[in-house]
Amino acid sequence: MNGSIRQRSKGTWQLRYDAPPDGNGKRRFVSETVRGNKKDAERVLRERLAAIENGGYVPRDKETVSEFMHRWLETYAATNTSLRTQHGYQAYVRRYIVPYIGSISLQMLTARHVQEMYADLLDRGLSNTTVIQVHRIFNQAINHAVRWGTLSRNVVNATTPPRLQRTEIPMWDPETIDLFLEKADASRFRDLYHIAVLTGMRRSEICGLKWENVDLIHGHLGVVNTLQRITDHGLVEGQPKTTKSRRSIALAPDVVEIFHAIRGRQIEQRLDFSELWQNSGYVFTQISGAPVAPDMISKDFCAIVRKAKLPHLTFHGLRHAHATMALIAGVNPKTISERLGHSSIATTMDVYSHVLPGLQEEAAKAVENVLSQARRKRLGMS
Repeated sequence: MNGSIRQRSKGTWQLRYDAPPDGNGKRRFVSETVRGNKKDAERVLRERLAAIENGGYVPRDKETVSEFMHRWLETYAATNTSLRTQHGYQAYVRRYIVPYIGSISLQMLTARHVQEMYADLLDRGLSNTTVIQVHRIFNQAINHAVRWGTLSRNVVNATTPPRLQRTEIPMWDPETIDLFLEKADASRFRDLYHIAVLTGMRRSEICGLKWENVDLIHGHLGVVNTLQRITDHGLVEGQPKTTKSRRSIALAPDVVEIFHAIRGRQIEQRLDFSELWQNSGYVFTQISGAPVAPDMISKDFCAIVRKAKLPHLTFHGLRHAHATMALIAGVNPKTISERLGHSSIATTMDVYSHVLPGLQEEAAKAVENVLSQARRKRLGMS
């Protein structure tokens, strides 16, 4: 099997290799351009020759968008993203990208095709957020098509996805949060709900919390693991969403006491179950020691909300409740951002901007009061 590499310009290489004969048995030569360094070109050539040798070669001019997206999922996504992210990508590709433009030849794909897909998805009633995510995934995949030498340019860059529409996050006031915790007192997850409100941790982070990462002497815990249910894979342990999501959270004395109570109950359960006890190491477990599935928590949470006739809110709302109460209490937004594990303080300010107007009024009054006190002191007024 023959193949050669020739540099066309800086960062651009031309591959030439023997492709399988056409339907008439006529020998064919394929010329392909690869961007990158020589090692990139050599790698692509090896992949092409290996595919031809194994009978898996698909001419670049005949590969459809659907075929490429599945190739991208099986290569890049499978080796560079978490299992949960892979499943998310697969769902978006299967539901939205393939039905609309999957049959189009990748080489014939235009920005118009992609833009019309966005418009059709919006007409179907999908949210701007969903369509933006379709855009991000498809743009990332087509960028790899360019890097791999399959395409010369990324047509997705010439499209305009819809704008992200920020909506005010549903929120309970402190009185409602306190009422919920009271109504949840009979739930087996009552301690978990308190921890969620008092730490701002995500559901997957709470379920993935292990005793080895909880320091009750110094009063802090480390968020280093997650636990999520993934279709066809059951409960899967993973890592936090981003680097900033791996964080240390300081614990108030009341929270430390809750953790002590949880540990005490686990010791009793371990004695009751004896050799049947599952020493999973998780903080929140079933009575057998097995980890708690996140969906079990959400179902219990919704049942409490409905029974108590509280305003609709998802479990994730307890995380927002923590942030909102901290802002109202005057905690520095940077500290809140660090506790929540946001990528930047800008994210925190953007998500909770609806809380800020009232806080700004309070800040204005506080500054005015300080200045008034200073004036009265200077003038000798009481």
